[in-house]
Amino acid sequence: MILTPTEPTVTLTRLQSGIGTLRIEAACSAEVGDLRLGCAYELADGTSSTVQMTQGERFAPAHSRRPVLVGGRDTFETVSIDLRQARALKRLVVYAFSEARSPLIWGGTLITTTFGGARVELPLETLQGGTVAVLQSLYVVDGEFVLRAEMQTLYGDVREAARAYGYDRITWLDDRSPVV
Repeated sequence: MILTPTEPTVTLTRLQSGIGTLRIEAACSAEVGDLRLGCAYELADGTSSTVQMTQGERFAPAHSRRPVLVGGRDTFETVSIDLRQARALKRLVVYAFSEARSPLIWGGTLITTTFGGARVELPLETLQGGTVAVLQSLYVVDGEFVLRAEMQTLYGDVREAARAYGYDRITWLDDRSPVV
């Protein structure tokens, strides 16, 4: 399935929302720039923060032996959600930014893959301007994940993107690093 402006949401089945791992990756060429992927999240217990590779912290919640979210890099930047702990997650937004704070030439695709191999794709070439982009949101509704294409670019940094989507309970060291 491809998320578009006319069809911006998809509800995953209970199986897709609860078995295995939900993997989100930014499949982008080097022409895009030094795109980094991260997410702001809120857990069911009210804990909020971010996960991104540039922080050195790659999992959430911080200091957990069983992380709900893991940021990583294979061929592309990724965020993985451990669906064995899906009940611990309330919501999240996936964002992209330049680690060097340089303009990105938006392109590529955000790919969300379920345990069974189903894919939800979100083309990124329609993004314009901005220094950070909120690409996709995920909400838990009656035990199922609802994915929504957000596709909003902002001028600022990760902190502004998180605040624009209601993650105002996160305290920050600087414009990219939350207090953990």
